[in-house]
This record gives sequence, structure tokens and C-alpha cells, in this order.
Amino acid sequence: MRLSFFLSFTFISLIISSQIATISGRVFDDATELGIPFATIQVKDTDKGTTSDIDGNFSITAEKNQVLIVRMVGYIDQEFLVNNSTTLNVRMKNELLKELVVVGYGTQESEDVTGSIVKVESEQIMQTAVAGAADALQGRAAGVEVVNNNGAPGSNTEVRIRGLGSINGSPVLYIVDGLPLDGPAVNAVAPQDIESIDILKDASAASIYGARAAGGVILITTKRGKKGKPKVTFDTYYGFQNLIKKMDMMNGPQYAIANNYVDSLRGNIPDSDFSDPSSLNSTDWQDLLFPGGAIYNAHVSVSGGSEKSTYAISLDYFDEKGVIPTSFFKRYSLRNNLDFDLSKHIKVGTSLAITRDGGKGVSFNGDRPENNMLLAAMSLDPTISATRPYTTIPDTLSLVPEDHEFYSPNDSIAWNNTPRGNTPNPMAQLYRNRTKYGMTWYDKILTNNYIEIKPVDWISVKSIIGCDYTAGNGWYYNPIFYIDATDQNQIDEFGYSTNRYFSWNWENTIEIKQEFGKNNFTLLGGTSAYDWNQNSFGFSKKYLGGFVNNETPPNMLLGSTGDIAYANNEGWNSFSYRRYASVFGRLNYEYDDKYFLTATLRRDGSSRFGSAYKFGVFPGFSGGWKIHKEEFFKNVKNVSFLKLRGGYGELGNSEPAGDFAYNGTTSINSSNVIFGPDGTVDQISGSTVDFFPNPNLRWETIGMTNIALDAGFLQNKLWVTAEYYIKTTSDMIMDNNTLLNAYGVGGAARVNIGEMENRGFDLTINYQDVAGDLKYNLSTNITKVTNKIVKLTSNADQRIEGGAFHALEYYTLTEVGSQVGDFWGYEVDGIFGTQSEIDVLTYTEDGTTYQTYGPTVGPGDYRFKDQLTVDTDGDGIADAGDGKIDENDKVKIGSPYPDFTLGFTGDLSYKGFDFNLFLYWNHGNEIFNTVKAFTETPYEQTNMVSYMLTDAWRPDNPDATIAQLGGDRQNNYARASDAYIEDGSFLRFKNISIGYTLPKTVSRKIGMEKLRFYAALQNYFTITKYSGRDPELGSTWGVFVQKADLGNYTLPKTMNFGINATF
Repeated sequence: MRLSFFLSFTFISLIISSQIATISGRVFDDATELGIPFATIQVKDTDKGTTSDIDGNFSITAEKNQVLIVRMVGYIDQEFLVNNSTTLNVRMKNELLKELVVVGYGTQESEDVTGSIVKVESEQIMQTAVAGAADALQGRAAGVEVVNNNGAPGSNTEVRIRGLGSINGSPVLYIVDGLPLDGPAVNAVAPQDIESIDILKDASAASIYGARAAGGVILITTKRGKKGKPKVTFDTYYGFQNLIKKMDMMNGPQYAIANNYVDSLRGNIPDSDFSDPSSLNSTDWQDLLFPGGAIYNAHVSVSGGSEKSTYAISLDYFDEKGVIPTSFFKRYSLRNNLDFDLSKHIKVGTSLAITRDGGKGVSFNGDRPENNMLLAAMSLDPTISATRPYTTIPDTLSLVPEDHEFYSPNDSIAWNNTPRGNTPNPMAQLYRNRTKYGMTWYDKILTNNYIEIKPVDWISVKSIIGCDYTAGNGWYYNPIFYIDATDQNQIDEFGYSTNRYFSWNWENTIEIKQEFGKNNFTLLGGTSAYDWNQNSFGFSKKYLGGFVNNETPPNMLLGSTGDIAYANNEGWNSFSYRRYASVFGRLNYEYDDKYFLTATLRRDGSSRFGSAYKFGVFPGFSGGWKIHKEEFFKNVKNVSFLKLRGGYGELGNSEPAGDFAYNGTTSINSSNVIFGPDGTVDQISGSTVDFFPNPNLRWETIGMTNIALDAGFLQNKLWVTAEYYIKTTSDMIMDNNTLLNAYGVGGAARVNIGEMENRGFDLTINYQDVAGDLKYNLSTNITKVTNKIVKLTSNADQRIEGGAFHALEYYTLTEVGSQVGDFWGYEVDGIFGTQSEIDVLTYTEDGTTYQTYGPTVGPGDYRFKDQLTVDTDGDGIADAGDGKIDENDKVKIGSPYPDFTLGFTGDLSYKGFDFNLFLYWNHGNEIFNTVKAFTETPYEQTNMVSYMLTDAWRPDNPDATIAQLGGDRQNNYARASDAYIEDGSFLRFKNISIGYTLPKTVSRKIGMEKLRFYAALQNYFTITKYSGRDPELGSTWGVFVQKADLGNYTLPKTMNFGINATF
């Protein structure tokens, strides 16, 4: 019995020992064949593991059929099945070099790319809490600028790749899983669903997309399922949002002291309310209008697959409540990606996204407090209590007469302007912004379907067809109300509108790959067809009789009165479409993994042009040379990779042409039309010309030259990419102002007459390493770009003025030789100290002497520089002023473009802890701060910033650099000058986050594969000299007015708490 037991035990032990093996080997770099120290070798799904030594050698025990995972920062993970072999040599491929990047209709290893392409991974995208993918790109890639024109929830973000491509703008082409989308539509993609974003920056890379790639191309690849057991992830966060900065305005006593001083200065009778400033209360209107908001997101996904199919399904809910009440954005989305291997040669797949989103922002109609509620919050009289007449909103409603939604001017209590000035109550305006008075929801369906056939390994035929359907349904109700004389409504109005967009895209490609010795060829050919149309319709109705009593009367909706004296109905509809048809091809050639050539050609046809110029041809070519592969470079130490690349390409831009502009457009309306031989002018209804036809209208063409150097050091732990480019846009489309507008003609013909040039430099530096349990990755990118107008029209003196400072004069100028939208105005030459300094300034014209400054200018007002405009000695050079301060004295006073921008990202992990720091530095641009025109002067008795009491000019403060406290818009405050120019540079901590991941031994006990907790601060700290609320500004009114502060809705700062869980 004992013998039998002993034999059995021995036999079993031999079997077990035969299943356990000691595997030894070496981990080394694929390119340099040098050993990789500190690589991790782990038995999958266990805690057993080891690390390689300084030469890359390792030894580990494992059972047969277990899997070894080899990992190292900067390299692609590899897995190996344990079998009978006891030796394992692991050739690691550098992650930077061997990762696949999407190049348009295909992928390519990053080390072989010859164009300018940058990749942003999902981990970077998810580091910040944003609604859309575009917001997550800021500071992540050199040459990519993210412009936030509005900080309201759900507002669209503009992305510019390598600067302005045209004075008309060059929209970026977004492609999601092969489906082209417009910019706003890309917000339908939840950031957690994105696998990667590839940005095609130069024309040689983007020319494969031809006419729609003028602004560059952003390729978004969403996550797809992988074969294996189901994987469930749940990600959620909740955050608190607040205003980045509150302006330091005067409190009640300070405001009274300031107004008493101004009244004494102007000889006015002091306000009796201000006889005892110390007794006055203080209302902080900024606290009332900006109480703070919240942001919440929940995302769940399920993915997995079998031998023949994979799936990835996700649900997402996003809810952001702005720092201003009533502003919000919500999104509900579902995404489903499916892939099927029908056979060894045929693969099919589908992507479906269903989204519903909607929200409300806060509109502002200008740069003055009476029509900008955000500016009104700074300007409103602080001595007025937040109670009656400015009572809190819910209490006020009980006092509203039955026949008014808000008060009328005759009501005993009114939501009117303050007793001093004309600033409306922003709280009343805010109340009218609620969803009760209007809302628009957008329902979107995006689908993309493909079939791929590979009859042999070296041929692939693929067909993709997708569509994008969006329906926007909105309504508004504008009740009777009276807030002040400039903000009132005496007639109830109701409106409804529907906007429906539908586009389809069908693309077919064939790709052939062949290898002949050291020669590798990849040939791609394809066709593309795109169709987009929009149908919009709506109606509005005004009710002119009876009362509303907070309800919409039936006859307002149904028009049942039948009496035009009581109701006014208006309906409208519009339709537009555009179509593209294209053929394209690309050749990739590689010799001996050293020399690379890429050539592309695309021919596009567009419905936006006439038959003579309907088609455009857009070529691109680029080449690369891996210098480190050459024999003469073998002995160069510490340089593990070196590649020189360059290219040229052309792109087309049809957006400025508009739909049907080449053929001319007409409208049915009422216009002044000339009739009869005597030139009688009469107002009639009829068809009028909007634009003269121009059958010769053609594409704007963007040509770009790119030269770059990629270098890797220390086994590619340190990576540097430097690029220089020149981008020239010719045939810019503009309205021909040489054709005078006539009665009955809305606009001149659009013609190709402009040209501009961009020059820029992109630099990216990345370093990653590991030291024991500490892993870190440090990355920075620097962008510098300038633009210059080369030609506007045949008239060399053509100028484009922008902005409307105080609604009186422009403050930006675009002309030949300048940048687009340079700030333009008078140079301040000090402050007048006495009246005699003003009186002595005169000029003579036609024998009459005039004062240089008008009677409203006095001591304490700005003095402007009289520019050299007169040639007194006849040498052709202006050497004296003319004594006048007029248009000829305006000069460039600033630029909205930074000298450079820099993004820095630092990622560190130690055992279960992780830390992320993301900085964004914008240096060298100016901001035109129009807000100062109201916060540094009692414009119509508005409030002012507190420093005016101490820093403004007074007779006892003659060395001040800020004009007198009593300035107003009739003095020099109303003129655009460098008094409003400020340094717009800033360094912002975009993201600071710290997280902790539970050990797997703990998380698995509670049924989870991974559980991470984190906290994050976004936009929480900003270093800047700018005095306004936020220096991070975008386009104010298009490309011609940028970085002008009108008291805009700025970005919030956010504190987030979140969880990432995997089951």
C-alpha cells in the first residue's frame, strides 16, 4: 500500500514538473539590437513576474500553455505562449516607430510616413472632461490651434491646422471611421469611444482628400471589439464649475464716491442717494449672474468577440450646466460597431451612432452693457438691492400683472433700467432665456457600412457607404415684457423651425501590395461620391390683441381669428445642396527600408462651380530618407533614429464659393427697383439679384511645402520632430467691389482675386523612461506661425475694416502686407494735464485754423500721436505731422496672433498611483479689451473697476497712465486706440489630475478587473497680465476680428471627481 502510494506520488510529481519550465532569454531593441534593461516579463493573469537585467537578460518559470507578456515603456507589448522551448529572445518594436497611423484610406507604420501626421491617443483625449473630441486637441499637437469662441456649454470649437488658410476660413475636414462629417457633427462622438485621432497637417498628406481638405484633415477612429471574452467598462465623473476670474468692480460706497467725483468734475448736481456713501449696501451682480455650474458624464461600454465576429457597444450621457443659470448642454448617445469575418477572404462591418443633444447658451449682441447681459453684470449699479425692483426671479412672478409676462413701463414695479444709466437687469434677461421660452433639440443618426474582399493576400478591395442624418427641431415664445427702453416687447410672438440635413458618402478603393527584393510597392486607387442637402422650414406668428397671462392663446397657434388686425403669420422655407464626385490614387514606394516616396493625385468635381471650372486636380508628393540606416551612420552613438523628409501638395477650397454663386442667385422680396426712363424709384415686391453670376468662379488653391527632421536618441527614449512649412493660398474668393451695388442688386459677383501666405515652424519633443516602479513620459510641442496678405484685389490700396468700437469706428484692419485682422487705431501719447495743452494744438486748412481736439476733450483725457504724414523737405519721406488727428493717424497697435504657443504634458505612474500635468502657454499676442471702455469710465453711469479710484488721472495724480475717472464716450474714450490694447499672453494649467488604481488582488475580490479613482482640476490656475476675465479668446466676429474681449462667455474652471472601472 505504501509502495503504491509512493509510486503514485512520484508519477504525479514527474507529470507536474514536466509541465513547469524555466524560460530564459533576452529582450532587445528591434532597430538597434541593443539589450533593453528593466523590461517586465509577466505570466498573464497572475502576479508572477520578473524584469530584465542591464543587458536585457531574464529568466522566469511558467507552466506549459501559459502566456508571457513582455512590456516596456516606449515599446509595443508582446505576448508568447509557453511550449516546450526554454529559450525566448524578444525583439521589441519601438512604439513611436511601429505604431500604425491612419493616412487616409489606409494605415502606415509611423516610421515610414513621409508627410506631416500627428497621432493623439485615447488616453490623452480622456485626460480632460470635455463634450467633444475637438476640445481635447488643444495643446496636444504642434501646429494645431483650438479656438474657443464661446465658453457656453455645447458651443462649437474651431480647430485651425497651421494657421488661417484663407480670409474666408478653411474648415477642417473630419472623418469618423471613413465617414466625412461637418465640424458640429463631430460632437456627436463621445470622447470615450475614440481609439485615436490622426491629424494630417500638410498638403502632401491631406491631398488624398483633395477639395475638402483645405483646412487639414482630422481622422477619428472609434473603438472596435477584440476577440475574447466580454469586457465591460464604466467611466463616470462629476465636476463643479466656476468663473475663472471675477472682475474687481466697485462696491456700493466706492461707486457713490466715484459718481460724486464725476458730478463735481462735470458741474452736475450730486445725486442725493449718494450723500452718505458709507451707508449704502453693495450688490455683487457677478455673483448673481455667475453662481457656478456642474458637469456630469456617465459612459458604459461592452466589447468582445468570437472567432468570426467582434462587437463594441456603448452608451453615453453628458450633462453640463453652465456657470450662468439657464445655459446648459445635454447629450444622449448610443454607438454600435460590429465586424464579421464571412470567410477567409470577405469581411464586413457596420458602425451606427444615434445621438440626441440640445442646450442653451447666452446670447450677447454687442460690446455695450445695454445689449450684453454678461457686460451688464459688471456694469450694473451696485447700490441697487437684489430685492425690489430687482427682486429674485421666483418672487417677482407673483407681482406680475395678469396681462404681462414681465412688467410694462406703466407698472408700479418694473424690470427697468437703473435710475442711473441705461443698463438692463441681467437677471430679468436671464429669466427670459429659460427653456420655457425656447429650445432646440438635434437628433442625429450616423451610419457607416463596409465590405472588404481580399481574393489574395496582396489585393484588397473595399467599399464603404455611410450617411449622416440630422434633424433640428426648435421653437421659441417671445412674450410681452419690459426690461428697459432698449429691451422690451409689446407683441407676443411664437415661432417654430425645423432644419433637416442629410448626406451620404460612397467610396470604393482597391489596394495592391507587392514586394520585389528590396523594393516594396503599395498602389491605391479609388472613387468617391458625396451628396449633402438641407431642408429648412418654419413659421412665426404675432398676436396683436387680447392678453397672454403666461399662456399661448389658441388663435396664436391656429390662426382661427381670420382677422389680419389681430394676427400676423409668416412662413418660410429654404433648400440647398452640394455634391462632389472624385477619383484618386496613391503610390507608396520603399527601397531597403531606407528610401521612401509617396505620390498622390485626386480629381474633384463640385456642384459649386460652373462647367468651365467644375473639376480641379490636386497633386501631392513627399519623400523620406532614413539616414540612420546608412553604413556611414552605424558608428554614431546615442542617435538611434534619424529621418529627413519633405513634400509638396495642393488642396482645394470650395466653401467660400457658396452654393450656386457662380450662377448668380435671386430672392423674392421687397426692394427699391428703378423703373422708367426718368429713373423713378418705387418699392415693390419682386425678384431681385443677390449676386451677379460669374461662370469663371473657381477653387481656392492651397499649396504647401513641408520640410521635416525626425530624430530618436537613447534608444528612442528621447524623440524630436522639427518641421518648417510654407503655405500659400491663391485665387482667394472675394466679392468684387469694383461692381457697384445698384438698386435691386444685393451684392457684387464673387471672383478669385486674393492671395495670402503662411509660414510656420512646429517642434515636438518627447522623453519617456522607467526607473523601477516609476514610469514617466514628458512631452512638449511648440508652434509658431505667421500670415501675410499678398493680394486682395487689383486695387493695391484695398482695405478690409473690422469691428465696431462703440458702434462708431473700426479697430482691425486687413490690407496687403499685413496679417489678417491686425489691431488698428491711435497711439496714446500721454494724458492732457491742462486745458492750455489742448488749446495750443491747431491746424490750418484752406486758410482756416481749427482746433486739433474738439470741445469735449479736456484735462485728464488721452492725447494721441500725430503721425508723420507730411513731407516738408521734398525728399519723399514724411517727416512731420499735419496737426490733425484723423484716419491718417491710425497705425497698427497690436496683433491677435501669438509669437508661439506651447503645450506640455507630464505623465507619471508609481505602482498604483498616476499623475498628469497639462500646461498650455500662449505668448506674444495682444487683446483689444473693449470692456475697459465701460469699466474704466462711468459710461451712462455704469459701474467701474475699483482701481479707478486710485490709479486714474486726477489733478493730484498727474503721472497716471489711465485717463480721468470722468471720461465718457464723447471724449477720446470713444476712439479706438492702444489704451485698450493689452498683453494677451498666458500660461494655463489645463489639467492637473491624480489617480489611484486598486491592486488587482483587491479589485478582483469585488468582481472587477480594474478600479481607478481620480480627481482633476481643469483651467484652475492661470498666470497672465491681462486685466480681463479670461485671456483665452477666439474669433470675435469671424477671421477679421479676433481676440477682442466684449465681455464674452468665458471658459469655466472645473474640479472633477471620477471613477474608471473594468469588469
